[in-house]
Amino acid sequence: MLRYRLHTTPSQVMPLNVRSAGHYQLAPHRHEPRGPGDFLQVFWSIGGSGSFTARGTTHAVKPGVLFYYAAGEPHDLLAGPEGWDYRWLTFDGGRHRTLPALYSLARIQFAGPCPAHLFEQLDACLQDPTSNGELRASVLGYEILLLASCRQTDNPPPGPGLDTAAQAKAWIDLHFTDARLNVAALTARLGVHRATLHRVFTSRYGVSPVQYLGRLRLRLALDLLTSTRLPVADVAIRAGLPDLAYFSKLITRHTTYSPRAYRQRHAHTAPAV
Repeated sequence: MLRYRLHTTPSQVMPLNVRSAGHYQLAPHRHEPRGPGDFLQVFWSIGGSGSFTARGTTHAVKPGVLFYYAAGEPHDLLAGPEGWDYRWLTFDGGRHRTLPALYSLARIQFAGPCPAHLFEQLDACLQDPTSNGELRASVLGYEILLLASCRQTDNPPPGPGLDTAAQAKAWIDLHFTDARLNVAALTARLGVHRATLHRVFTSRYGVSPVQYLGRLRLRLALDLLTSTRLPVADVAIRAGLPDLAYFSKLITRHTTYSPRAYRQRHAHTAPAV
């Protein structure tokens, strides 16, 4: 799959514009040399293996690895014995030459599973000939880069760490409204040390499990305050924060309003629940 922006020059030049994107599956040992272009190209490896050569150095690439070629650099890709599956996108625009520094991208880094759904949305946007299509494509390009940058690490975390983080997040997502759920209960259920859970969860998601749990509860509480006419005490209970005094302080700290004042200021037509 290969998709180019329908206009050579973007309708609106931004710091970063997405120029093209694609999904390649190279046959085993296939060599892909390409000349330099005036754009930056980012690759995200999906499956198989391969290698790329940049500035005289050859780097081995496995699934979950992201790498790039800067503007003006010739491309030199070689698929491994089992073939190579990867996605890519290219950027031009006013700041594309400084993109690696802007996003702290290493020449090669582990970035985790490729966000295929974002690339598929990007493909659809590149087919849209309007300026809005170009803008949406660039927004997705930014999102892909931010995702890669947030996941950046020199090597993939150990498998158990990834599993523990994902299991913890899934359990929090299902049970965050239960006031009994806290980090101690979570670590007991998963059979891991508190420090280990903190490390692997923060590395994977960019926030600690305590922060993540608290943010889910706060978001639900604010939603209930503005979308229902439930008494404030009931909102607190449903959000997993049954201590009304603590709940009121939490809402005030994050919004500068008491729960009732926040509701009065931001509520839309709210059904009685």
